Amino acid sequence: MSQKPVRAAGAVVYTRGDDGALHVLVIKDRYGAWTIPKGHLEPDEAEEAAAVREIAEETGILCTIEGPLARVCYPVLKHGAWREKEVTYFLARADYAPPAPALDEGISEARWMSPAEALAVITYSQVRDVTRQALAALNAPV
Repeated sequence: MSQKPVRAAGAVVYTRGDDGALHVLVIKDRYGAWTIPKGHLEPDEAEEAAAVREIAEETGILCTIEGPLARVCYPVLKHGAWREKEVTYFLARADYAPPAPALDEGISEARWMSPAEALAVITYSQVRDVTRQALAALNAPV
């Protein structure tokens, strides 16, 4: 895995309901896994810009980056070869709007969930850990 890592960016996106309750944006990806929105960086694209663009593309939700959360690395099989993937996650805020899953990108569902629901359904342990970091930054009970 000596090639440059595949780079991606995403965010734990939160909103507040009319009652003030905290909600987290989660998606069901092309593998049937619940996770948070993320995607690849375009050439010369900043990580924050990529995260905002990918979230909008995957869910229709426009968000504002509030700050960095974590950088996660893991191996991926790409074009028959193993590569390192490096994902930078941010904390982001959005006004409440119903998400629209990008079916053409393999996103079968996109939903706002309570923090407890999100942590219960997120498939990948690293993404659960990043979501916990975001909730701690928001002082949200889980």
